Amino acid sequence: MNENLQYFIDYCHQYGIAAEGYASFGTDTVEELTKLAEKVNHKYANCVFFSSKLIFEHDNWITRMLHNETALTLQRNLHLQGKELVILPMKI
Repeated sequence: MNENLQYFIDYCHQYGIAAEGYASFGTDTVEELTKLAEKVNHKYANCVFFSSKLIFEHDNWITRMLHNETALTLQRNLHLQGKELVILPMKI
């Protein structure tokens, strides 16, 4: 498992918060995240997924192109499967 992911799992456990980590690698981000969501949903029925969308104070076409609509595409895919994904804005 990734060292960074394990760090956050250990951090949660230190404060008595249940945590598990899942990692995946591939060329299609949405496809990989959908597979991970299916894996998690199989273990934890009726779970809710969370994602963030970067909000830039001063954006342009480059930042919009680089920071595409992954969260919205994933949300659509999961909703079509009956799963919930909440997108939280993250101002940068």
